[in-house]
Amino acid sequence: MFIERIKENFQINEPIFTQEILDLFSDYSRAQVFRFINTAKDRGEIVQFDKGIYYLPKMTYFGMSNISVDSVIEKKYLSNKNDNYGVYSGIRLLNMFSVTTQVPVVIEIVSNNESSKCRQITIKGRRFILRRSRFEINRDNVYEYVILQLFNDFSNQTKLNDLAKKKLLEFMEEKGVTVQKILELSLKFPANTIKKLLKSGLLQ
Repeated sequence: MFIERIKENFQINEPIFTQEILDLFSDYSRAQVFRFINTAKDRGEIVQFDKGIYYLPKMTYFGMSNISVDSVIEKKYLSNKNDNYGVYSGIRLLNMFSVTTQVPVVIEIVSNNESSKCRQITIKGRRFILRRSRFEINRDNVYEYVILQLFNDFSNQTKLNDLAKKKLLEFMEEKGVTVQKILELSLKFPANTIKKLLKSGLLQ
């Protein structure tokens, strides 16, 4: 019964969080749900990836499948199915648009699913810095938020090279990002963010 309901609601190798399981089995006590989980773990029907994180495994030629830390972070703080609720920030974001070639040691994320102004977490030895979003990120504004976050993370001395500007313009065109919407949402960022954006010439 337990594993059947899990399989109906989650995909193979999809990160599953404890709270999701508790919500799915709200007709049972918390203690009983954890007994279900432990029994399924003992049978190999569900695997615990890390504290509070599980997944349905698949047997492969090389043995039992595994999931990645990136997939856990993506579902928890960035997006799931058609929902968007977070964006990368810091060096990771600058690197995505070739603003810098630095490789981030710690991945930074801005998310609706983070209540702290700033905190650090570690999953399987990898460190992440989480920050709460300035306003609700959703599928209708996520790409504008990416652009604004990018310029928010610029230093005052950062300049766009031709490759970075090309990538940004292609991104804006592909995602349907409009100057009007960027300007509207920029009011929720520090004044220096829009100043750097206008100075870049990207909105011309």
